[in-house]
Amino acid sequence: MRTTSRQKIDLAAALAASVEQPASELTLAELVNAFCVAKCDGSDTRLRKWVAAMGHFSAWTVTSEQLETAAQAMLDHGYKTSAVNRDLSALGSVYRWAKEKRLSPRGYRSPTLGVRRYDEPIRRVHIEREQVDALRARALAFRDRSFGVYVALLIDTGARKSELLERRWRDVDLERREVLAPITKNGTPRVLFFSEETAALIQRVFPTRKADELMFQGRVPGQPISFRKAWETLAAEAKMPTLRMHDIRHAAAASLLRAGVTLGVAAQVLGHDPAVLARRYGHLETEALRKAQETAWAST
Repeated sequence: MRTTSRQKIDLAAALAASVEQPASELTLAELVNAFCVAKCDGSDTRLRKWVAAMGHFSAWTVTSEQLETAAQAMLDHGYKTSAVNRDLSALGSVYRWAKEKRLSPRGYRSPTLGVRRYDEPIRRVHIEREQVDALRARALAFRDRSFGVYVALLIDTGARKSELLERRWRDVDLERREVLAPITKNGTPRVLFFSEETAALIQRVFPTRKADELMFQGRVPGQPISFRKAWETLAAEAKMPTLRMHDIRHAAAASLLRAGVTLGVAAQVLGHDPAVLARRYGHLETEALRKAQETAWAST
């Protein structure tokens, strides 16, 4: 049998050639602006205060101690603990993105990781089925029909808004009625399931779909629509002015548990932390289990 001679590979040279130089002179403002262009998931509004306060700093010299001081100042000024936590998380997303893109120095650790998160009251949201149906119906009549699709998917899937806004049409399988979210907040892939009604709506609103395009493409190519103003209008007209997009996710969790789904399964469906779900909705699982037991007693 004929053998082919193979030159010895120089792995050291290959690795040296692949090393990318970090953006060592990048200011925090430059890093945040680059992140917002690349991701544009609505967090840019939360990042403005960091840019205003520390935008001229080198992105890599910001310290956990500085962020702790800023966070305490925000609390003293009247910010809610939940708002401070979200602002810190938004900045953390910037540093995670920088690491993914190999912009940060080798071995660099985000300063947000050294900042403690503040305890915040658990937000329990109760939305009647009729209210959810009203949101879906009203959203369908917006001038931008894609908003109706977005709201329908929020309701069906219980997804985080970023899990929908970052999706491209190649992630959508209309036949199986699935949306693949390859990377979620928890760092794991998950499949979002939607109804036949929503599948039909997608086909009507988006008769042509390009695989590489975002599902909810904004005016700027490659950037999604935030739907912030549309949502505010929808919530106000539905007589629920304080309702957040994320509250639909809470409603989906409650609906699953009231239907008798266990916390473990609901956590997998929603891509949620089981411990957080238990703290927020454990009472609903207990209620569902009690009903199941009472049904069993009645049948014996």
